[in-house]
This record gives sequence, C-alpha cells and structure tokens, in this order.
Amino acid sequence: MNSFMNAIWNAVGSEVSGFYKDVPFLGTITTTRAKYGTEIEVAVTVPGDLYLIDATALYEGSGGVFSNLHVYFK
Repeated sequence: MNSFMNAIWNAVGSEVSGFYKDVPFLGTITTTRAKYGTEIEVAVTVPGDLYLIDATALYEGSGGVFSNLHVYFK
C-alpha cells in the first residue's frame, strides 16, 4: 500500500476509470492533496464533473458511491 500511495501522490495526469453511482466514467487526475493521517485525496476531472476520491478507495477498488475503480499510471 505504501508504494501505491507514493505513486498516487505523483499521479497527476494519470487516468482513473470506474463507476460513480452505477454510471461509468473515465477521468484524469488533476490534483492530489494530503487529507488527514496518511490519507491522500485525488481530484479526478471528467468532462463536466469533478470527483474527489480518497486514495484508499482507489487502492481497494471501491468506496462510498464509487465502485470498480482502476488507476492507469502514466
């Protein structure tokens, strides 16, 4: 998990796919920020939308209203 978090921290420009409330999306990571403890928040821009996703949810593949999450590091 540590190596994944390090990769996410520097993942601006990488793509993320998955489902938001059962609607598929493909977006680009535009920013990352430290939240609390060791958590990182990722801002994913999708045409017309912005999703804020915790890095832990990306690591686990789902979280809250997101499911089937995948990160495509560049």
